[in-house]
Amino acid sequence: MGTRLALTSVLERHRVWTQQLRARHQARLRTIAPAQRALLRGEQHQELHTLRSQGELLDTRDVLVAFGLRQEVQARGWDHPWPDVDPDEIPLGGVSVGTGVRRYPETLSLRLPATLVEQVRAGCWSASKESIRQLQQWREDHPAAVLRPEVIAPEEHAAAEYRRLAASVTTTGGVYRAGIRRGLHAALQMAPPPLVTALDPAPR
Repeated sequence: MGTRLALTSVLERHRVWTQQLRARHQARLRTIAPAQRALLRGEQHQELHTLRSQGELLDTRDVLVAFGLRQEVQARGWDHPWPDVDPDEIPLGGVSVGTGVRRYPETLSLRLPATLVEQVRAGCWSASKESIRQLQQWREDHPAAVLRPEVIAPEEHAAAEYRRLAASVTTTGGVYRAGIRRGLHAALQMAPPPLVTALDPAPR
């Protein structure tokens, strides 16, 4: 199953919960005075915000991915403030780290918290900077291979060294894909929030 299709399937279940919560509020709105409705709408907004921020309701792509990405960042030990990185230290345009691994054909547009994005960027750079610097040196030492990769046979030592260095680079794309997988798994395993469960009629 593709990533987009998997997200659509999982999000549908959580959106049903959101609709149930909103339906409860709509029913309450019909029973109160107009002057009190703005307050109740504010309560509904805060209720949904709290459920999403606590990871109990993953009803949008951004919320689900952010939840999974936070789990991935925590698992890597990156959930802490990072020192500022000198922009001149990071190579402009990045460094090619192609290893012949199958590319991911799907792209997703996401709106994520800036602090979370920065943690991923800083964590990847911290984990990979030595390998990136060695890759830069490799490219300087093998200019012909940069322009014409076919001039170095795969079995040669230089090519093996390049693949080893490239494999040790942690890319932001790899971290985001891992976060999406965590978010999907969590959303699939998650039980309805207590507020939704409370809407179910009591068994007779």
